[in-house]
Amino acid sequence: MKLNRKYITPFITLVFLVVALSGLLMLFHLFDGYTEVMHESLGLVFVIFAIFHILVNWKSLQTHFGKKVFLPAAIAVAVVSTAFVIHQRGNPTLDTLIVKRIVKAPIMKAFQALNIDYDQALRTLKSNGIFIGDSKTIEEIWQKNEVSPQEVIDLIVN
Repeated sequence: MKLNRKYITPFITLVFLVVALSGLLMLFHLFDGYTEVMHESLGLVFVIFAIFHILVNWKSLQTHFGKKVFLPAAIAVAVVSTAFVIHQRGNPTLDTLIVKRIVKAPIMKAFQALNIDYDQALRTLKSNGIFIGDSKTIEEIWQKNEVSPQEVIDLIVN
């Protein structure tokens, strides 16, 4: 199937609108917990359609690359993006701080903070092939079982 503007343009436009709207909702903490997955997933779809858009419009885009405004714009975007990353590393969000501390806390205190029954968590993890053993933290559980942190946390909080 040949890439065609009549399909790519409406898709990239609509996906952009949804990603932009969900990003604004996340920025203002509206519908927290509902928009993040949609924003991330459609962000990936947006990247795919952006690549298609670039492929279809390559010749037109090349004229923009030669203009004197392209390089300063690219530098400005790189500087602003880097500034956001540096700022975030120095000032992590509250949820990032909480998760880091919970996974490093003594396991019983972490489970208590998360309102998780230890015995139920033990059964759930065991039924999924993950063993607590002598682990002292949630972090040790995933490290000793060689599974992702997300997998362990999803299993014990759901």
